[in-house]
Amino acid sequence: MRRTILLLSTVSAMVVYNVAAGGEPAVNDPDAMKKLKATEWIVPDINLKMRLIPAGSFTMGSPEGEVGREPDEVQHKVKISKPFYMAIYETRQSEYYPLMIRPDFDLESWGYQRGPLHEGAAWTYRSLMSGRRVSGGGAYPRIPRTDLNPMECVTWHKAMLFCRRITDKERAARRLPKGYVYRLPTEAEWEYACRAGTTGPYSFEGDYNNIAILNSYMCLSKGGGYMGFFTSPTPDNRQPNAWGLYDMHGNVFEWCLDWYGPYDKKAVKDPVGPSTGTERVARGGGGLHVPPGPGQLEKLVHPHFRSAGRYSFPPRTAYQINLGFRIVLAPEVEIHGRDQE
Repeated sequence: MRRTILLLSTVSAMVVYNVAAGGEPAVNDPDAMKKLKATEWIVPDINLKMRLIPAGSFTMGSPEGEVGREPDEVQHKVKISKPFYMAIYETRQSEYYPLMIRPDFDLESWGYQRGPLHEGAAWTYRSLMSGRRVSGGGAYPRIPRTDLNPMECVTWHKAMLFCRRITDKERAARRLPKGYVYRLPTEAEWEYACRAGTTGPYSFEGDYNNIAILNSYMCLSKGGGYMGFFTSPTPDNRQPNAWGLYDMHGNVFEWCLDWYGPYDKKAVKDPVGPSTGTERVARGGGGLHVPPGPGQLEKLVHPHFRSAGRYSFPPRTAYQINLGFRIVLAPEVEIHGRDQE
């Protein structure tokens, strides 16, 4: 099994959307969204932006010889039978906090030390300021709020709870397509959406050993500032993939619904992963505290950040920096093995 790394030092597709009356794609129209015809959807109250991902088929995994390839990326055919919506960003603090911390919590006066993770706040080992370590009950560094940065240090369970709370609100408002819920993407849905019709190592074309090209699409590192401050606001001038999704490579690892395990080598339809396991899949790669130097991409970047790159964490992992999530509005599926957690 592939072990996690604490990353402290760690073509184009044509989208054929359904269109609303008049021949123009519908945008943020609740009726069109319920019929899976709105090309864009913004979740009310938390301003979470989503894009419609069409149904289709693709080859999951990577070919032998791909840069940074790992043995657990065996290629196989996958059919995604129904369209779904995916958030264009990893879940950001501005979207997470309103639903996940109690209304009377004084976020503004929080000292930005370690915690309170039980309140759902982001990782806070950001206590090196001007070379001086701050700890205990003394002076806390006044680190600015980072609401546009992705939420991190979130357990799989907290990510699922976030999804359930949105589902409950939207179900009460009768804004859900029949049979659809907000949830984490399956591993297959994630890779399908990431690739957006591409077949190479990344969801964009170019020299994969050129740092400038990589940085134009992905968040590899966040130099300077506080030692633990590795994430970056989204989109922060980076480019989306062909389906309008940002940071599918880098910034934070993203939880998926599935248990980690070997792929079924046969062609599959709407797979949901193994029925049992000890770790849940995470995709997309995290971040590095300094930009990788020449010759380091194949070791530090390509194995983790590629479209096919796989990682896994125990679902109760709460202190892993650069571990967040992105949500989908997709068909409700059976979630394997909750009783094992």
